Amino acid sequence: MKTPVLIAADVHSDQRLMDLASTDHCAIVTPGAGTASNLPVPPPNVPTLHPPSPDSLAAYLVEHGGGFRNLNTIVVNHGDDVSLALLRGRFRAGQSLLVIRKGGEAAASIAELGKPELEDGELALHTTLPADWMDPLDANGKPIPQIVGKVSWPKISVVFVSFNQAEFVEEGLRSVLDQGYPNLEFIVVDGNSTDGSIEILERYRSRVHTMIIEPDKGQSDGLNKGFRRVSGDILTWLNSDDLLEPGALFRVAQAFSAHKVDLVAGGCRQTRTARTEVLRNHHNTLPFGIPVPLPLGLLLEMDRFWLNASFFCQPEVFFSRDIWNRSGGRLRTDLYYVMDYDLWVRMAAAGGNVIHIPDFLACSRLHDRQKTTIGMPYLPEVQRLLREYGNRLVLPQAGAGESASKSG
Repeated sequence: MKTPVLIAADVHSDQRLMDLASTDHCAIVTPGAGTASNLPVPPPNVPTLHPPSPDSLAAYLVEHGGGFRNLNTIVVNHGDDVSLALLRGRFRAGQSLLVIRKGGEAAASIAELGKPELEDGELALHTTLPADWMDPLDANGKPIPQIVGKVSWPKISVVFVSFNQAEFVEEGLRSVLDQGYPNLEFIVVDGNSTDGSIEILERYRSRVHTMIIEPDKGQSDGLNKGFRRVSGDILTWLNSDDLLEPGALFRVAQAFSAHKVDLVAGGCRQTRTARTEVLRNHHNTLPFGIPVPLPLGLLLEMDRFWLNASFFCQPEVFFSRDIWNRSGGRLRTDLYYVMDYDLWVRMAAAGGNVIHIPDFLACSRLHDRQKTTIGMPYLPEVQRLLREYGNRLVLPQAGAGESASKSG
């Protein structure tokens, strides 16, 4: 059954809301991520890892992201920064936002909504929302031209690296190109494959900005070649056996534009060779919907947090060109397995802040030709890195109560 109303607010604030909440066509969730609505930004390295409450708005969007389209009205408190941040950019034509104007100051983003179409006491109903609050994607994750054309989209540069993975390369390319994102810079780097990959890549040469096909010294070397050519404000890379989820670039752009952060992290579906064979859906355990410092101390507690998936799978992370430059502007070529982990550590040390969004941004395949399929061959590299950082940094003690859960 479709649920026409979603309440992420205190239903006791108005008898009409209490009556609405008692009907069978209403869903009630805890505002935001199931924490205080105005979650404070902690100082650097203060533990911030915690999963959302299972009945929170954040958890609802992770589990029922597509189902959000079936709602008629969404109810929030006017001071609920976290819920408003999660909802911004998700409304379709015909949906309404009912704001309860009671208690405390209004969130800064409330001003963007303008004058409501209907006011009744402490209730304000917005039936016509600004373009930045509208969902640019249809039910299949395809862009809606009438909405996309009303918004200024930042340039996103995607570096795509390939070497002897002809089985996957075309689907990987298409997952980027079929986004329909209007301000994409797509750079393809292949290490001179010998399995037919180059013939596939050449068919797409006219649709990419730069294509480099030449021998390299490994994955990091190939990526560095690509990143030296980027001009976008937002950067990421995609391995040829991974995929972007439909609409990912739009969701990332919305988050960067709304929050002015250094990194955006979403979710990653881990699958077998066929993307329909989902093994697990990964999300990090940073709080949803509010920028927080990337916690250096917790990143360096690899056993407790990184290896237990509290942080990132690489394809689910996008970062600004500014933080890329501030953290060295390169991937280490002496690392074969954990160059991404090293990069996140350097970005944390450079003072990077991150926002966690509920959308699945990428798909990471698990197959028998991956570098890390059998055992844990990356551990010697990890141990070497931790010794290096341990000699340079004094780590804070992690607080009690932090959650742990694997990373890719």
